[in-house]
Amino acid sequence: MDKALELKISIHNGLSISRSEALQLLAQSELVKKLTRDWSDDPLFYVWRLIALSEIPFAQHLEYTSKLIEQVFEKLATPFGFSLSGDEKYFLPCYNAMLVSAMCRLGQSKSDHVLNGVEWITTYQPMDRGRSVTIPKFNFDRFGGCFKPTPCYIGVAKSVFALFSYREATGDTGVNEKLEQGTEYLLEHELVRKRSDGTPITRHIMDISFPESYHLNIVELIRFAGNAGLLDDPRSQYAIRYLETKKGKPGWVRDFRYRANGYTTFDDGRRTGDWVTYIINSALNGRPC
Repeated sequence: MDKALELKISIHNGLSISRSEALQLLAQSELVKKLTRDWSDDPLFYVWRLIALSEIPFAQHLEYTSKLIEQVFEKLATPFGFSLSGDEKYFLPCYNAMLVSAMCRLGQSKSDHVLNGVEWITTYQPMDRGRSVTIPKFNFDRFGGCFKPTPCYIGVAKSVFALFSYREATGDTGVNEKLEQGTEYLLEHELVRKRSDGTPITRHIMDISFPESYHLNIVELIRFAGNAGLLDDPRSQYAIRYLETKKGKPGWVRDFRYRANGYTTFDDGRRTGDWVTYIINSALNGRPC
């Protein structure tokens, strides 16, 4: 088991670990070495590498992570949230939300840049059907339509995760109304299924993969359900049963690998994945992870 996961589990189990002890463990982690050995001045690289590091406790204290946070704030942060182009041209609700979540995990929840991203979600992100969203200078249709009469499910889910992460980090209940609307929308879809015919909402939503990517998957959704105390809701049961059918004797195997500049999978996919198994087990047992 990688030292970074050992550290995560130890903290999850309530052990008191100092910064120096944690950094010693991270220095021995092959995953951390892989995540910090290269660099690319590309917005997508920033996004995926930041998300990966945000899953590792104490990673915000690494020099590499500090530099990455600075670059995201300098090049992707705008008055309306995080944009791949640093302006309205390539603003995507899902990427803004993913960066808000990652920044909250990295201790940046009170940053003005994060607050701007949260405000965008609470002001504009539809959490149900039938809402028209038109914002001057923004062109969402070029990406396939984030805000058609039925909003992009990926954008809704990622925005719900972001609001939840922000509230957990800050205690700010001002996001509750929007968060509750979005949570209900996810539950109405049993987390993963179309309401019309019960089929998977997107091509990759039933994939088992970690860390998160653009392709929203069941691991992210069940993790949220577990963290938010939604496992007893009958509408969570379909996703729970599906994951139980995919579990091998030792755990789960990653069955999809997202490919993008900077994205790094935590499990190799040829055997039971330590990371994905830990995340799913923690979620199903209702232990925030």
